Parts: sequence; structure tokens; C-alpha cells
Amino acid sequence: MYFSHRKDQGFIVILFILSFKHKSLQMSDENENVASLNEDKNDLMQEDQKVEEINTENNEVSVHIKLSTHNLPFHFQKNPIDALNFSVQSMHQICQELLEKQKNLEKTNIEIIKKLHSTESEIQKLSSGQDQILQEIQLKSNKIDEETDVSSQSITSDSSETTIHNEKIPMTGKYFMLKHVFKNVSTMKENEYQWSEPEEHFGVEWRMYVTRNNENLSFYLFCSQSLERGKWSIETNRKHIIISNRAKNCVKTANRTFCNDGIELNSSWGWAEFIEWKALDEDFLMDDKLTAEIHVKIKNTTGIYKDNLRVFDETMEEFSDVVLVVNEEKFYVSKLFLAAHSSFFKALFLGNFNDSKKSEIKLTGIDADDFQNYLEVLYGEYSIDEFTVEGILLVADMYDTPLVIRKCDEFLLEKSKKSLKKKLQMATKYHLEALKKQCLSKIKSIADIKSVLPGSIQDLDPTIMGELLEKSISLH
Repeated sequence: MYFSHRKDQGFIVILFILSFKHKSLQMSDENENVASLNEDKNDLMQEDQKVEEINTENNEVSVHIKLSTHNLPFHFQKNPIDALNFSVQSMHQICQELLEKQKNLEKTNIEIIKKLHSTESEIQKLSSGQDQILQEIQLKSNKIDEETDVSSQSITSDSSETTIHNEKIPMTGKYFMLKHVFKNVSTMKENEYQWSEPEEHFGVEWRMYVTRNNENLSFYLFCSQSLERGKWSIETNRKHIIISNRAKNCVKTANRTFCNDGIELNSSWGWAEFIEWKALDEDFLMDDKLTAEIHVKIKNTTGIYKDNLRVFDETMEEFSDVVLVVNEEKFYVSKLFLAAHSSFFKALFLGNFNDSKKSEIKLTGIDADDFQNYLEVLYGEYSIDEFTVEGILLVADMYDTPLVIRKCDEFLLEKSKKSLKKKLQMATKYHLEALKKQCLSKIKSIADIKSVLPGSIQDLDPTIMGELLEKSISLH
């Protein structure tokens, strides 16, 4: 409402200035007319004076005046001197009226100028106030990314969870977000747990959960990998958020590695004392519901994917002409081969760029394992499975590689056992129209529609929202 009021005021000022310019132009035109009439009046007065001087000195009129008598009374048409005097008097009256109008316009101009100075001062005040508000909004936005200084024990480890202040979570590469609304929070008992639904991202299932711990809320991220898969690790950046519409969001950020080192399974990381229960109850519960988010950036993985089917290490150096470096891992490849399949690599290797002539180029925003699997598919290996397909798709989409995208699409259409919700998410994200059509054709009930909806309806892709709306109408 505040911004709208000031926008309206700004709009009125603009209209006022345009109106002033219009009046000024009108005044200028009238001033020109007055000047022209004054010149005509002076000329006529001079003629009249000459006539009077001639009459006085010679007692006779020997002046020949060419005067139009077309619109004058009959007796004026016979007496040119009287006609001239009549014209002068009429002209004089007109000039007086125009002069009076000019004075009024000048007075109006002065008033307008005063008002413009006043409105200009008001605009400056409004602009200053708006800048201050924008700065406050920016400050609040920045504070969302800041962390509280509480650190506590991980539920599966004796090591303390380290809070990192001002840490930004990159939203590129292997990034995902979990969002859930926990219900009936105020009545939770000590050590009672509430879990979100499991979600699969990059071949791994993830869940968030909260519990009451004395007078605090505990908030954790859980990785569903098991001891049975052998040794594995997933290095992450995480941001835990609980959302409030009455106070600043409570946010904590940390770097942690979920892992199974063969001795111990660290599958949960979070804060045992994320926020005091009293503050939670006063500022964060809406209708006894708590909205929570966890943003996750996977930095590196080991032991999650299959063994490599092809090598791209230094043993391939004699068959390559460029080295691509991903997270310090080197891949020896052929420029022409990659350029033939990818518009990105075509531009990179054959274009007029600084990197085009380099023998070693660093790639960012991707995982080394995903790039390994991507290259294997490109070189003819069948490396696509339930765990690798999303990471391969991410790289293929980033580097615009139709061949790899098509093979991933075929796997999802024909072989994948992923949930309908996950397939629809991937179809939307990577523009897989055939997969999206298949997913929508499998939605045959209201329960199916609910099963594909994200934690928050605002996170639903607009293109899918329209399709689901049509489905829901047809099912009623």
C-alpha cells in the first residue's frame, strides 16, 4: 500500500508537469498573437497621427489611404478617416483584453512554478523514503542468509555441527530443496518425531524431520543410504530454514558429509537446539503448522554410483588433444568428438575464445562422477541407471548434448521405476515432452494429482499446474 500511494503521487506529478508544458505552449502562442497585434496597433496609430498633422497644417486632407471597407458601416465607407479611427479603437480594445489575459497567464505561471518547486521537493522526499525502504528490504533479505550462533551435537555423531555465517548455497549443479509443512506441532511430546515424505534426488532418498528436545526444537536432514551399499560419502552444503510471517526466518547453514566409512553411519545432520520452543510457538506456528525448508548442494560423492566402465585418465593422453578438469579430476578427451555432439563444446573448442587454444580447461558447476557417466554414454557405454540418470541429464542439459538427453529420456520412459512425482519433476526441469505426456496420462484420480504435488503449491511449475487443473475438472 505504501509503494502504491507513492507511485500514484509520482504519476500525478508527471501529469501535472505535462499539463504545465501544455499551458506554457498556449501562453507562448497567445504572447506571439499579442505582439503581432501591438505591432499592428502602432502602425495604425502612426498613420492616424500623420492624418491629424496634415489636417491641422493644411486644413485639408490630401491623404490617400487604401482601406478595406468591406465590413464597415455605410457612413464609414464614405469617410475613410472615421473608418480608420474606428478600426484603431477596436484594435485598442482587443489589445487591452489580450494584455489583461497575458497578465493573468503570467500570474498563473508564477503559481505553477511555485507548485512545481513544492512538488519537486515532495518527490525528493518520497524518493529518499523509498530508497530507505528498499535498503531495509535488502538488509532483511541479506539477513535471511545469515546464521544464528547456536551449535549442537549431530544425532549420529559426537562432533558438533558447525554453523557457517553468511554462507551462500549455490543453486546450480547438484542442488535440490526439500519443503514440508509439519502439523500439530504445539502438542508434540518430548522426543516425538515428525518426518517429511521421502524424496529422491540424484539417486539418493532424503527426508527432513523435527522433534521436541526439552525446551527446544531439533531439526535434521536424513540421508537414506544404508550400510549394505558399502562405503560411501556425500559431501554437502546445507541451509535449514523455518519460515515465519511474523518475524525473521530462522536460518542455519553448515557443511557436512553424510557417509558410511565401514565403521560408523553418519546419515543425519542438523541441530538439536535449532530454536527455543517458546520462540517457535510465538513467532513460527500458523494454525499449529510449521513450514520448513532444507536447501542442499551436493559438492562431491564417492561410492554412490557404479564402477567406471571406461577410463579417461592419463592413459588416454595419446588419443586426446585437451584435458578437462572437474573438481581436480582430469579427463583426457578429443575436442572434435565432443564438438560434434555438443554445441557448448563446439563453441568452446572451435570458437574464438581464450580457452579455445588451451590444452587444459576447467569445468565448473558439475560433479566429476556425473561427467564421467556423461562421457561414457557419449562414447557408447550404457551407464544410465536409477542412480546416475539425473546427474547425467543435468550435464547433458547444461552442455546441450541431444544424443545423451535422448538416451536418458528413453530410460525414464521405458525402464525407470522412479515415482510418478519424480518423473514429472524431471520431465519439467529438462523439457522432456514425451515423458511429461506419459506422466500426465497416468494421472487418473484425485489421489494421483495429490501424489505429484510438491510440498508447497507455489513450487509447482505453471505449465504443469494448468494440466493438473484440467485433469481435476475432468475427474469431477
